[in-house]
Amino acid sequence: MRRIKELQERLNPKNSFEQRFNIEKDDKIHLLYVSPRLNATGYYRMIAPAVEINKTTTHRAIVTSIERYDFSSRLSDFVNQLDERLITWADYIILPALFSDVSYLVRAIKTLNPTIQLVMDVDKNYFAVPDTFPLSRKLTQEKLQSFQFNLGLMDLVTVANKPFQNFLQRLIDDRLENANTLVQHIPSLVSRFGYEEMLPIQKNKTGKLRIGIIKPTEEDLLPLKEVLFLLRKTFEDKIEIIYFGKPHSSKEVAKLLKDLDCEIHNTVSFLNYFEKLNSLQLDVVLLPSIESLFNRHQNNQLYLELSVFGIPVIASMYHPAKLLIKEEETGFIASEVPEWIEAVQLLITDKELIQKMSSALIKEVWRNASYSAKNLKEFNSMFI
Repeated sequence: MRRIKELQERLNPKNSFEQRFNIEKDDKIHLLYVSPRLNATGYYRMIAPAVEINKTTTHRAIVTSIERYDFSSRLSDFVNQLDERLITWADYIILPALFSDVSYLVRAIKTLNPTIQLVMDVDKNYFAVPDTFPLSRKLTQEKLQSFQFNLGLMDLVTVANKPFQNFLQRLIDDRLENANTLVQHIPSLVSRFGYEEMLPIQKNKTGKLRIGIIKPTEEDLLPLKEVLFLLRKTFEDKIEIIYFGKPHSSKEVAKLLKDLDCEIHNTVSFLNYFEKLNSLQLDVVLLPSIESLFNRHQNNQLYLELSVFGIPVIASMYHPAKLLIKEEETGFIASEVPEWIEAVQLLITDKELIQKMSSALIKEVWRNASYSAKNLKEFNSMFI
């Protein structure tokens, strides 16, 4: 994360415009990423792409600032970041999902730079957020209406999930008859800049199979209760269950974790997230997921992160990661209870299998899901 931390320091508002931004003239295509948050979405969808793009000879990127505001913040709350000089410099402006009326701002941007292309990166399906999610209480109908209207103001909308791309394009075409918005799939990719100065991959030496559960929602976790109790009963002292994520307010989840005798690790700052994940020394991670439109449109960032550390997964058949998993080569897909148990049994009895899967995952993620020359070329081809 060294490069990311350096970027954050340079973008400190206390620094002068010239210290923060380089807008010297050149013949490259210019991308302006507006105020990503310092979380997984901001990192994968804006910060890492901007840093990687600047390695190329054809494109150049500027990040206006790195923010800590919540999703409902209005663009006008940080509009001072959209300096007129940056607007006239840019060929594309990439915005986060916006939930307030920004038509006035769009008009102002287009007046300053009539040829500019406006892009909104949408990280999840906000139209299908389950009622049990705290986020759903913030997503009023008014905010969703503004979000939908803003989609129609964009030239391009980018998403990380192909089924979500198809859904959102249909929604825009059906509901916004005057919009000419194109929805484009741009996958999240892993960047070596996120792992700078990282310790070597830490392997488990306890003799027990360390099974991870990472950042699950209550809605996805509780249906896995039977599997988890059966794992504990069947394998007893052969396994350790590690829970990593935000403390749950749900009494049912808290009781489940206590009854399972889980090793619990609270969430950490994203700047320390990769180091923390490495330190857990996990052998396998369970990816529970129920069938829902929201889950079908989720990204695969967690799967990519685990792959970097060579950690195989056992994923629900409803988890989008199933499209990336090669059965018994890079992971397992499970639906019925016995399939979860059999996968764990196989990992316990076949010690070499974890090593083979780990090696295959690391090769796969850096070959196919990183900012390789090929992927960078494909990425840049979206912005011409």
